[in-house]
Amino acid sequence: MRIATFNANNLFSRWSFQAELPRTVAHLPRAEIAAEAPDAVSAQGSGQPSVVEVVLPDGTRMSGVLRTFRGKLVKGKDPKAREWIARRIAALNADVLCLQEVEDQDALDTFHRDDLRPLGVDYRYRVVVEGNDPRRIDVAICSRLPITRISSWRYWPDRTGEPVFGRDLLQAQITTPDGTALHVFVNHLKSNFIADEHTLTPAEITAARHAINRRRTEQATAITQILRRQRLTRRIVITGDLNDTPHAATLTPLRQANLTEQIHQGTTTAGPDRNGHLIDDAFTDLSPTIWTHRHRAKGITTFALYDQIWTSPDLTVTTAHVMRRTQISGDGSDHDPAYIDLALA
Repeated sequence: MRIATFNANNLFSRWSFQAELPRTVAHLPRAEIAAEAPDAVSAQGSGQPSVVEVVLPDGTRMSGVLRTFRGKLVKGKDPKAREWIARRIAALNADVLCLQEVEDQDALDTFHRDDLRPLGVDYRYRVVVEGNDPRRIDVAICSRLPITRISSWRYWPDRTGEPVFGRDLLQAQITTPDGTALHVFVNHLKSNFIADEHTLTPAEITAARHAINRRRTEQATAITQILRRQRLTRRIVITGDLNDTPHAATLTPLRQANLTEQIHQGTTTAGPDRNGHLIDDAFTDLSPTIWTHRHRAKGITTFALYDQIWTSPDLTVTTAHVMRRTQISGDGSDHDPAYIDLALA
């Protein structure tokens, strides 16, 4: 049984407002479009959608969804990048696929219908639950095997009573081929991004980083609390973009819960290029350790294993891999997918 995790990097719906318009009116001035929807950009920081309406020259009325975040239009993912993501997912051939940065259920279902199915990929069971992120980047689970129950832990509180998860901790109970339940959790832990970092003093940047690490530790602790609440100790898989390395102090709660991260012991496998040809890892000499994420800032490039899969000790992992990108900047995403194979008795 194969389980994979993949940060799809802003898999927003391609049905953006302008894309819905016929070519004859696609270039109408933005002000003319917005005139029909004065409230379309009123909630700039919320990421919540607004339904807007346009009257075409022939009198036809069309509606669409306009999303903004911090005053900027939230656009659909580039079709070429979306197609490349789909090729990578097809090559993964995972029975259970955990995704991060998915807009909503409609975006996932549209991606599945228009991009995955033409490649012969069919996940009958697909779920996204609206999370807490103002950009609407949620986590998702796709499965060929039956999902019999899902739980969202988006409201699990921190010490102040506020939600501890910036997105969600999505849990799915999946019936495996041996007829027993597997408990799969997908998360996207606190990002390392510091807003307006260039305007901050060194002391303020240090304080912000400490706050980020503190929040990520709280999130990892919350995961273990949720496991204890359900008295789960067996057949557990916790995966996602954890935004830190497996041995980081922020993830100590997972290790203390007797969980083991599997990908850091794995190897890389070939990934598909734009034409679907599998290309072997050409970047083995860039880092002494296995990685899924490359970041370049201020002239410095770092490589890190942010995309991880943790398992309970009763599960037998036979292989662990990262599917390597073919372009150093990323193949449709700035993350590489990771996966494990389980031998289930």
